[in-house]
Amino acid sequence: MRNELGPVFVVDNKQGQIDAINKVKRLIRFTLDQTKILQEFEGKKKHPMDLCETILNNIHVLITTIDKSSKNTISKDLDYLYKHCLFAILRVRDHKDYKFLEGCIQVLNEITEGWDRVGVAFQKAPAFG
Repeated sequence: MRNELGPVFVVDNKQGQIDAINKVKRLIRFTLDQTKILQEFEGKKKHPMDLCETILNNIHVLITTIDKSSKNTISKDLDYLYKHCLFAILRVRDHKDYKFLEGCIQVLNEITEGWDRVGVAFQKAPAFG
């Protein structure tokens, strides 16, 4: 699978970091909106398989943005949370089991809020590089 975000955090300037943060936030918000749409199909006979696949692809891209080589707590936690979201979407796709979607939506909301705070703090920080 291709990472649509490119080398997200491989930059050495403030604006590059801010742009990378904004790319991640846009993808998370887009995925969050899609997940909310998917939730509306609960209880219906059919569910949009293509929407499930798109969401799974988006979450996979988000997972690829994590620097797993650093092995820090944030990387591990983000990896775990994104994989929780993957599990929720797989449950819908494979079993029409929607009970994990609310947790997925909550996780994506909280991650987005966290990235918002990081972005604001980063913009206020003195320039570097």
